[in-house]
Amino acid sequence: MRFITVSDLSHGATKIISALESNREEVVITRKGKPVALLRLISDSDFGTKKTEKKGKEMKKHGKRNLQKR
Repeated sequence: MRFITVSDLSHGATKIISALESNREEVVITRKGKPVALLRLISDSDFGTKKTEKKGKEMKKHGKRNLQKR
């Protein structure tokens, strides 16, 4: 597990996310030496449901505007 400061995250978010994707290692964000957040890699399956996935496919197929009219 890696520890970084809020300031480090602010200045190097892109590099930190890239490292997270390659290493798959959780990152603890600290402020004034105390942990305040946990950054970890997720996938669609971590928060998606079948209903959400189906709606996403329909939006790709028909476009967002057409889906809202249904």
